Amino acid sequence: MTKLIMNRRGLLAGALAFTAAPSLALAAASTTTIKVGDRDVELTVIRPEAPKGVIVFSHGAGGWPAPYGALLELWTKAGFMIVAPLHVDSQKHPDRAKYDLRAAFMLRLADVAAAAGYAAKAAPGLPLGNAGHSYGSLMSMIRAGALEGMIPAQDPNTKAALCFSSPGVIKGLIGPTSYQSLKKPMMMITGDQDVVPGLVADWHEHLYPFDTSAAGGKYLWQGKGVNHGLAYHPEAPAFAEAAALSVAFLKAKLLGDAAAEAALAAQGSTALAEWKTR
Repeated sequence: MTKLIMNRRGLLAGALAFTAAPSLALAAASTTTIKVGDRDVELTVIRPEAPKGVIVFSHGAGGWPAPYGALLELWTKAGFMIVAPLHVDSQKHPDRAKYDLRAAFMLRLADVAAAAGYAAKAAPGLPLGNAGHSYGSLMSMIRAGALEGMIPAQDPNTKAALCFSSPGVIKGLIGPTSYQSLKKPMMMITGDQDVVPGLVADWHEHLYPFDTSAAGGKYLWQGKGVNHGLAYHPEAPAFAEAAALSVAFLKAKLLGDAAAEAALAAQGSTALAEWKTR
């Protein structure tokens, strides 16, 4: 595989951001451990009483599922079962010291694939979407078709990808055609203050998947004054708008909800964010 250029300073910046994030309890969450190769992978599972669909969620570098509690619970209330693996780069992972971001890359992809397999057995027949934050958003886009030909990890069962920020334009991995194979629906939620010291110096990099993926079913919410941590800061002024649009996207693209599809079609820019579709 092409060598990825990812550094520890960027991971440290992300880890510090998570340390500062509110610790949110996941009211209906449980954890289970599955085998992925020779590794034990912990899954956080949030299951509504009668799930209509499944979201595999991949946290950001250094993160873990709990800080995203407000967002995940909104999706659960909308009828989605959440399955969120704890990746090896997490501050909470017992073997974190053994892995850097580059080493974690393929293991993350194995984790989300295994999480989808778990969900298929635990809730058979339900439509599947992939969602993620930052590094986790890249996993979600790959599952939806990005980097096809370079990394054979697309999941034909994934109906859409929902992304809070992105890991930027990673040197040695992301090129001009990386997202052209992403033909399934995708929503990117980012902001004009969305930078990560040591990894993403220019917030415009987060627009790259939207701008260069195959046209059709692509949505961009670009928050004004919004930084990289919106997904785990529900107290932020723009969180409610972004989160509501994420729910509409999931309901429209996974469940075929006509009202949600109409809401996306009627959405425009607001005082809080620029809105684009292609």
